[in-house]
Amino acid sequence: MWSDFGTADEVYGQVSYAAEYALVGSLVNVRPVTYNATFDTQGVTFEGNTLDACGGQTGSAIPNAYGFSHVGTVPANTSTFWNPNGYTNYNGEHDCKSIEIQWSFIFPEYPDTTYYLYAKSPVMWSLDDDPLYRFHNTQPNDLPADFFGGR
Repeated sequence: MWSDFGTADEVYGQVSYAAEYALVGSLVNVRPVTYNATFDTQGVTFEGNTLDACGGQTGSAIPNAYGFSHVGTVPANTSTFWNPNGYTNYNGEHDCKSIEIQWSFIFPEYPDTTYYLYAKSPVMWSLDDDPLYRFHNTQPNDLPADFFGGR
């Protein structure tokens, strides 16, 4: 994914960010999780959480599922990764779940402001307490709520 970054009058550059989801039974691995901007950034941080969320629901955070990696300063046009292994969660106690990955950074010209980008995965579901989860189709009613808005 990528986003232009700037104001209504001026674009400062682009931010590229990606997360690849792998699902094995109840285990979800999100890696690589990457970040790259065409301008210098500070305070770069990756965050991940597993949400108890079926299609069309905003969801609520599953306890003890939060993870983060603070990277710090990243020079312009330099890719950085959530090391060592991205976000991982093993949880088989919910009928449906979704993974949220968030990227945040500080633009040095505005050091008092942190900017946030996030992505929610399609819903993963399990039938009758089966530990094998499956991704739903990516129809709008199978995505968690607020997939185009803030949380």
